[in-house]
Amino acid sequence: MTLISKLGFKPQKKAHLIAPVTIKSSDISIVIPVRNNQKGIDLFLSEFFKTQNLESYPKEIIIVDNESKPEITIPKQFQVAPLSIRVIKCSKLGPASARNMGINSAKGDWILFTDSDCIPSESLITGYLNAMNGSIGYAGNVKAWSNDVLSNYYETQEILVPLKVIEDGQMIRPEYLITANALVWKKALEKIGGFNEIIKIAAGEDIDLGFRLLEIGNLSYSCQSIVYHDFTHGIIGFIKRFIRYGKGNKLVSQLYSIDLTPKAFIPNKPGFINQLLSRLQYVCLIVGYRNIAKGVGSRE
Repeated sequence: MTLISKLGFKPQKKAHLIAPVTIKSSDISIVIPVRNNQKGIDLFLSEFFKTQNLESYPKEIIIVDNESKPEITIPKQFQVAPLSIRVIKCSKLGPASARNMGINSAKGDWILFTDSDCIPSESLITGYLNAMNGSIGYAGNVKAWSNDVLSNYYETQEILVPLKVIEDGQMIRPEYLITANALVWKKALEKIGGFNEIIKIAAGEDIDLGFRLLEIGNLSYSCQSIVYHDFTHGIIGFIKRFIRYGKGNKLVSQLYSIDLTPKAFIPNKPGFINQLLSRLQYVCLIVGYRNIAKGVGSRE
């Protein structure tokens, strides 16, 4: 039997939780952490009501304002019964802390994590309802909202889709979760204590969460559940993103004593521009990986 794990993490099972295989949309709470992105929240809500019908409404949408200035608000046109949309405030900085506050406030049995720069599709919720198989967490699909060069690169590289673990040539599960689009059983989140708040940046905290979930249950893909991601932050945003991801990889490597040093790679879609972007991505990852503060420690 051949198991291929690109990150090298091998979960040590501490439990084997099996989640319900049938759920309703009303069992789901959507949690969105946000800092200084009112425009993104407005777009998410606008597209949500365009794409979802009453039968696919979740129990609630919880927006966790992580010290935004000005504070995040919900425009009146989106305060629509019977869907509860509320803003709660988290003064402890970092998406891990913000999501934990969302988890603690949620009334649903399942938490659907997404971000303020994501835009829902018609299948965001229904895709998950059709994917249930007893897993405690599901990795949804993320596509680009725009059609520019950088957005196309992000999508073809599947930047926000978790790596696949391969066994005997067959894809068996995601290696972790990415919270741009992920559904997790609340009981499992409570059992592992939610997100690790030692990770203060928006990188690595969801990989760590996925690793710990794998120690108590299974993860699966839900490819039909789609969100679109707004990648229109230009080349400066591209550079900042991958430096941050490099830092996140270093934090995870320190926590789990695994080597996540970035390696040069060939882009999934050939072409001169994609080759340049892949090289820039690699350089940024290396810069971030080498410049994160040491001393995070291990989990032991």
